[in-house]
Amino acid sequence: MARILSREDLLAIPRGGMALATGGGGVRPLEEVVEKMVDDALDQGKEFKLVTLEEIPDDVVVLSGIGTGGGIRVEQKLRWMNLPGFFAASGGVLRTGFDSLTFIHDQIKLKDKTFAPLNSWSELPGPDWAEAGLKRLKEIIGDKKIFSQLLGEINQMIIRSLIRYPDRGWPIIDATGAGHRAVPECSITSLNIHDVPVCPAVITTSWGDLLVLEKTLSWQRAEEIVEGISTYSGGTAGGPLAVEGKVMKKAAIPGAMSFTIKIGKAINKAVESGDDPIEAMIKASDGWAYKVFEGKVTALLFEEKYGFIWGYSLLKGTGEWEGHHLKIWFKNENHISWLDEKPYITSPDGLNVIDPKTGWGLSNFWTSEWEYGREVVVVGVRAEDIWRTEKGLKLLGPKHFGYDIPYKPIEEIVG
Repeated sequence: MARILSREDLLAIPRGGMALATGGGGVRPLEEVVEKMVDDALDQGKEFKLVTLEEIPDDVVVLSGIGTGGGIRVEQKLRWMNLPGFFAASGGVLRTGFDSLTFIHDQIKLKDKTFAPLNSWSELPGPDWAEAGLKRLKEIIGDKKIFSQLLGEINQMIIRSLIRYPDRGWPIIDATGAGHRAVPECSITSLNIHDVPVCPAVITTSWGDLLVLEKTLSWQRAEEIVEGISTYSGGTAGGPLAVEGKVMKKAAIPGAMSFTIKIGKAINKAVESGDDPIEAMIKASDGWAYKVFEGKVTALLFEEKYGFIWGYSLLKGTGEWEGHHLKIWFKNENHISWLDEKPYITSPDGLNVIDPKTGWGLSNFWTSEWEYGREVVVVGVRAEDIWRTEKGLKLLGPKHFGYDIPYKPIEEIVG
């Protein structure tokens, strides 16, 4: 039976998402913004229903998505820049007032004067441009009932999408395609492991482009096609695909939303009472999470290209890790770590750098959070078993990211 989410549950989602997003997933929204969104929705009588995979009817459609978002090189930004960047000290445009449509229109008008003149049939994207992909997909699939949309991953920003689910008549599905973490590529999904077709899918960009992907070699090719579109679209592109209910019930990874809420509530409660949020997270995880390092930030090395952010975070150990150093490599999310230059925790297990005072995870997208000397704790989270299969490791193991490092489960490393 569906669980009705409380205000406390909803407010726990950003904190839990930030603690599990492995450094990716964008920039967390301001707490007061989230509180207003939630309170406004509840005041309007909206109900947020959380359902299990088993509660999905066999004969409906569940939406999923393909897409990517991150960074591109400066020369590409000068051609097609769809937002000023995530990386200001404020946390960027996603945490401040930002009229994306006006910004895009201004960019188009500038380009019309320089290298990309408009045609007589050109249309400036309207306020509903993001809905164009879903509208086109509905035309493709016909009159099949859409039950809801599966979240691709867990991150701190999903509350922005979930807050609109009641308006569409959608329940929140207690599952994701990536499990209880974030991932950089749309091909890194349990739907890929279960051979769910990626086509047809509809891809949109903030410039008003609308493309139907009718056939492709594999999920990985779909990912790389989207990466190419994203690279020349400001760094983001994506859209929906349709999956039969009976297929989604078998293909998605269950429990990710309820796990996120549980972790977020535990951290929130610890912060409010003055207790240790790291201990609270680990206890609430029921054996999934481990404290794997403690130290201070030394540096964040960062670059943008191909629709992603890439780099390293460097930490100097304190406490029981005094005299040790941790290096973490990220592609949007954290994937590979080295303790004193020897391979340590790697994907598919999660690596989350968290402030031990506030309980907020640090985002690789928000560079100003990584000030020199900031005290942090690294919490590793065990991956679901599906990621430890042969195909799962091809998608989310070290070799997928170009590192010839054998994967070793986190519980074997930390005991």
